[in-house]
Amino acid sequence: MFQDEGVRVDPHRQQQARRYAALKRAFFLAELVLAGLYLGALVLTNETIHLRALVAGLVGERVVVVAVYVLSIWIGFSILSFPFGIVSGWWLPRRYGISVQSFLQWLGDWAKGEAISIVLGGAMVEIVYALLLALPAAWWIVAGVLYILFIIGMANLAPILLLPLFFKLTPLDRPSLTDCLERLANQACVHIQDVFRMNLSSKTTAANAALMGLGNTRRVVLGDTLLDHYSPDEIAVVFAHELGHHAHGDVPRLIGSQAVVTFVGLYLGKLALEWGQHQFGYQGVADVAGLALLALTLGIVSVVTMPILNALSRHMERAADWYALCLTQAPQAFITTMTRLADQNLAEYDPARWVEILFYDHPSIAERIQMARQFMNERRVA
Repeated sequence: MFQDEGVRVDPHRQQQARRYAALKRAFFLAELVLAGLYLGALVLTNETIHLRALVAGLVGERVVVVAVYVLSIWIGFSILSFPFGIVSGWWLPRRYGISVQSFLQWLGDWAKGEAISIVLGGAMVEIVYALLLALPAAWWIVAGVLYILFIIGMANLAPILLLPLFFKLTPLDRPSLTDCLERLANQACVHIQDVFRMNLSSKTTAANAALMGLGNTRRVVLGDTLLDHYSPDEIAVVFAHELGHHAHGDVPRLIGSQAVVTFVGLYLGKLALEWGQHQFGYQGVADVAGLALLALTLGIVSVVTMPILNALSRHMERAADWYALCLTQAPQAFITTMTRLADQNLAEYDPARWVEILFYDHPSIAERIQMARQFMNERRVA
C-alpha cells in the first residue's frame, strides 16, 4: 500500500473501491448488452417496419412520423433500462456512501436528463432524416458537419444553460484563494472568465473539478466538496491541472477527435442503411424504419472507439498533471490530493491494466502519484 511522508491510502476504502468499481462496470456492460439486444431485436424481427407503418397510419405527416417513431423507440428502451438506472445510478452510489440524494431527488435529475436528451436527440434525428431525403448520397457528410457545430455550440453554452439545471454555481468567494488562483492563471498566461463554486455536496460526497466552456464561457468549476475539505495548496494543484487543459487546448482537441469518430460512424451508418434497404425491405435509405439499424451501427462504432478516445484522454490528463506540477512546484501537495481523492471518491488506486485501457479516461491514481514522485526526484537532482 502506498505511503509517502505520512500520506497513506486507506486499505478499507480501497477494498470498497474495488468492489464498487467492479459493480459499476458490470452494470455498465449489462446495460450496453441490453441496448444492443433491444436494437438488434428491432432490426432482425422487422418490428421497425411494423412500427413505422403503424405510426404513419396514425399521423401521416413525415416530420411527425419521425418524431413519434423516435419517441416510441426511446420510451421502449427507457422502460427496459430504468431498473439498471435505479441500481447503478442511485442505489449503488448510496450503498457505498457516494450519493446523498434521496430517490425522489435522483428521479428528478433522471427525468430532466431524459427530457433534455429526448428534445436534443429528437431534433438531431429529424435533421438526419431530412438530409437522408434531400441528399441520399452525401447526407452523412452534412450531418457530420452539423453535429460538430452542435458539439462546439454545446461546449460553449452548456456551462450557462445546462449545468445550472442540475447544480448551483456561484463565483468563488474566498479572496485569498481567488488571488492565489488568479496568480497561477497569470503565470500560465491563460485567460479564464471566472472560477465558480459548484454545490456538489447537494448530490454527492465525491470531490471534483472541471474545465468548461469555450471563448466567453470558458471557466474552471470547483466542487464545494473540494473547496471545503482541501488545503489551499491542494486546491491550487487541482486548479493548475485545469489550467493545463486550457493551455494545451484540450477542449478543441477532444472535439477534433470526436469529429473523426463521428464521420467514421456516419459513413458506416450510410453503408448499413444501403445494405438494410435490400436486406430488410426498407423503403429507401430515408425510411425511418432504418433508425434502429443506424443507431445500432453508431453504437457499435462508439463502443469500439471508446478505448481509443480514453487513451487520448489519459494522454491529455497526464500532460495536465505534469503542467500542474511544473506550475505549482508542489509535488507533495499533488500526492496528498491524489491520495485523498482516491479515498474520498472511492477510486481504485491501481486497477488492472486491461480495466484502465478499456474504461478509464484518466490515468490511475498510482500512475499519477508516481509521476509526482518522479518530478520530486528530478527537482532534487537539479
